[in-house]
Amino acid sequence: MSHLGTLRDYRFSNVDEATDDVRGSKVYGFNDEKLGKIDDVIFDHASGRIQYVVIDTGGWLSSKKFLVPPQALRPSVDHDEDFRVDLSQAQIESFPPYNEADIESDEKWAD
Repeated sequence: MSHLGTLRDYRFSNVDEATDDVRGSKVYGFNDEKLGKIDDVIFDHASGRIQYVVIDTGGWLSSKKFLVPPQALRPSVDHDEDFRVDLSQAQIESFPPYNEADIESDEKWAD
């Protein structure tokens, strides 16, 4: 999918701009439950609009990544540089799973 890209593939032209990179930020849900972290951001090359945020809910030995609509996230009031969603772990895990290779295939991405 040439019209979509990931933040992982984006090269910041200025080192100072990299400070705005949200990857690695934690995501908290109801009752301040840590749901995971932002693994990547999928955006449209033409418009620059964020299409999805990839949330990794796995731990050290496992990785479970899900596509979450960007409008579901907002800055956390309780945790600097992190985000919150009005979702539970089960709700996050009900979103489509993310496989990095799928973004390269129009057919797989459509699924």
